[in-house]
Amino acid sequence: MAAAAIAAVLAASCAPRVETHGNRVDPDRLVRIVPGQTDRNTVAALLGTPSSSSDFGQETWYYVTSKTRSFAFFKDRLESRQIVFVSFAEDGRVDEIGTLSETDGRQITLVDRETPTAGQEFTILQQLIGNLGRFNQTTQ
Repeated sequence: MAAAAIAAVLAASCAPRVETHGNRVDPDRLVRIVPGQTDRNTVAALLGTPSSSSDFGQETWYYVTSKTRSFAFFKDRLESRQIVFVSFAEDGRVDEIGTLSETDGRQITLVDRETPTAGQEFTILQQLIGNLGRFNQTTQ
């Protein structure tokens, strides 16, 4: 009996955990946005604050939602990602609305170069000993 209870607790603790993150856009609210007519304030009232916005070029708001699954101590796995974007024209009205998924993303290759810095490189011991006697004495 006790072994069955322990097995049930262990099985339940190892169940996969599914988490949703981000700003999920309600489809009923999204259809109320009409390109060329709806302005920024109305979009903010309907969809809320965007997850991100563009820094350059045409102003675009991004609403990102992602669902991840994790199991015990393993790395989280992306189940799905949806990005709703709303682009604005210069007059502040909606220009375009669209959606992107994880298949629209691009893999970024990180560069492992290091930028050289000027100066000397000291070991920890050299730093500790080098500071002995370098204290400013105040003169009165």
